[in-house]
Amino acid sequence: MMKLSTRINRYNLYVFGLALMLIALPLSKFLMSVAQFYLVGIWLLDRRLMEKWREFFKNPAALVLVSIYMMHVVGLLWTTDFHYAAKDLRIKLPLLALPVIVATSPKISRRVFHYLILIFIAANLVGSVFSMHELITKDILEIRKISLFMSHIRFSLNICVAIFSGYYLVFGSGFFKKGVKITIFFAVTWLLIFLGIMESVTGIVIMLLVTTLLILLTIYLSEKIWLKNVLFVVLITAPILIFFYLSRLYDDYKPDGPFVYEGMELTTSRGNYYTHDTTLKGAENGNWIGQYIHYGELEEAWDTRSDMDYNGLDNQGQHLRYTLIRYLTSKGLRKDYDGVSALSDDDVRHIENGIANVNQVAESSIRQRIRLIVWELMLYKESGYLSGHSVAQRIEFWRAAFRIIDENLWLGTGTGDIYQAFKDEYVEMNTQLEQQFRWRAHNQYITMLASLGVFGFLWFLMAMVYPARRLAMYNDYYYLVFFAILMLSMLTEDTLETQAGATFFAFFTTFFLFARQDKNLLFTKKPTTLNE
Repeated sequence: MMKLSTRINRYNLYVFGLALMLIALPLSKFLMSVAQFYLVGIWLLDRRLMEKWREFFKNPAALVLVSIYMMHVVGLLWTTDFHYAAKDLRIKLPLLALPVIVATSPKISRRVFHYLILIFIAANLVGSVFSMHELITKDILEIRKISLFMSHIRFSLNICVAIFSGYYLVFGSGFFKKGVKITIFFAVTWLLIFLGIMESVTGIVIMLLVTTLLILLTIYLSEKIWLKNVLFVVLITAPILIFFYLSRLYDDYKPDGPFVYEGMELTTSRGNYYTHDTTLKGAENGNWIGQYIHYGELEEAWDTRSDMDYNGLDNQGQHLRYTLIRYLTSKGLRKDYDGVSALSDDDVRHIENGIANVNQVAESSIRQRIRLIVWELMLYKESGYLSGHSVAQRIEFWRAAFRIIDENLWLGTGTGDIYQAFKDEYVEMNTQLEQQFRWRAHNQYITMLASLGVFGFLWFLMAMVYPARRLAMYNDYYYLVFFAILMLSMLTEDTLETQAGATFFAFFTTFFLFARQDKNLLFTKKPTTLNE
């Protein structure tokens, strides 16, 4: 029987730490911290500590990765808010610790790597099960709230990595037996379906773009001329089809006629004069929201249909009367006593729950999410209103960020002053954003440019690209897919500005670059040794 001391060695302890981190990434921010402290602890307690330090300083790729953290330390030289700077540096500590630890630890075998990927897929599967339990057993008013352990965007990024990794284990790796591959296939296919249920636009768009990238690479490397011709046709037609699809959705919302026109009816069936409220901007399903309203009849009729206060809030914390007006508009009903009376009991329940358009009930979640984005942008164009609308808000975030960049072009605001800079800029802009929605850029590249200026931004881009270039890892399936997911996520999120995001970046970058003995070449089943 194998002695316990031979099983519990530094290598196995290190692998356990990697497994703990892979479990934590989709499931627990607390466990992320525990896993990092654990990895730091076993690294520091190694008798080869000084040798490992020397190994690190001889590793240019790891040094450049750590420089991303050190840039923020240098940014202290021209900051004034050291309290916020200390918080920012603490959040970004994974960018310092994980490259050092993983780059100087023993390489894991292909077998161990594949089992660790299985653990990560299983962790995402568990997270999706808990989320579905939340959805089924509770009255969820905002679908993204079913992500229990972290923001739905961070969860969706982990799911994207799990899906692409799982499909490679099924179709690109000969390691597992058929029965295991079938199980993996169904697991990651469920995660793909769950991504749609969660309505994560970021995750879905990233899945589509990375899949497209892999298809394009496959066709580009193919020697078949007909495939290259198909690629050419797809590249031309796909953007055109997407444009017409989005244009059609926009046209569905945009009314055909003007807001006020000759021959409009003046009174309700009860003889009360309609109000055509120009302060209520936007439209629903081709109908103007502000047309044909009589507020007194609305309130009277609503009180006969529901116990919820007409002047109060719906179950999503929105003004109920505005939800009611939008819902009636979406059904083509007038906003008067007759319109409310025409609602079914289900319609009333939907309005109480904060559903403002009948299509939210009738259509698939993905199509409705696209419709909602189109509506947000249309409302922003019509009225400038954007608070609480995740896509439209980003326009204002970016506008504030570029004003900050214009004032701090070369060196940025410094590590600690970026938070206050945004607060001050929103006041200076006289923004319509409500206080609780006055966030940072939601674009990591813009945030980096605003925080550390042109020089810091250019160094950041170099530090992102150089390590894989140095190690010739852009032809490795796992790293290329993760790198694409990461870079795309940074277009719409401040990925490095939260613990979950910084850990996601730092761990998977180092895990795929430094942890393995083998790399998995694109479009081949044969792994190759990293030292080759």
